[in-house]
Amino acid sequence: MAAVGSGGGDGRRAVDGLKALVAAPSGGGISVDWGRVAIEYDHGLPDDYKEFMEIYGEGVFDNFLSVVPPMPEAYPNDLSATVKGLTDDAQFTGEEEGFSDPELLIGWGSTTDSDLLCWYADGDDPNDWTTVLWRRHWSGTEAWMQFDCGMVDLLCRYVRQEIPQFWISDLRYSGSRFNRSCDIRRYRGTGTDLWGPEPLAG
Repeated sequence: MAAVGSGGGDGRRAVDGLKALVAAPSGGGISVDWGRVAIEYDHGLPDDYKEFMEIYGEGVFDNFLSVVPPMPEAYPNDLSATVKGLTDDAQFTGEEEGFSDPELLIGWGSTTDSDLLCWYADGDDPNDWTTVLWRRHWSGTEAWMQFDCGMVDLLCRYVRQEIPQFWISDLRYSGSRFNRSCDIRRYRGTGTDLWGPEPLAG
């Protein structure tokens, strides 16, 4: 498994850095009962993830990379599209695909290529967790990339196209764009293209 780069910093600083690169939804993120989440996830979750959910929410970058919530939100009947659901998938994949510590993988995102994005929970403080990417169409240990940074810093690297062999180059717009899952669901079937050359106003 290859290790890439370094990073760190508190949750607010990390999300402010992402906001400078990708506009946050004008309606804000999602309201999360973090007390309930703490019961569901007794290992805790990183502060940058909590900030991301408050400011961006559950959603998708560039019709490609999805970030899931801790509890079902836009799709309340789809338990797979949560941290718990992706964690089950990530740990199973880790066991099947030769990751050294599959039980330490906690899933937080995925791509349309069925890649998985995870925390590597090797310590008691979630803010110290690094991130792991599993690339479905790669084989063996090369399928696993570990990054010495948190979730939001990894998203910043994605947006800046700094992750080797992990970027879609055929976007119809410059930069990167984020849409909330609830907005994608709301506009589905209306003929509105949220990923067109010009973003919707507001």
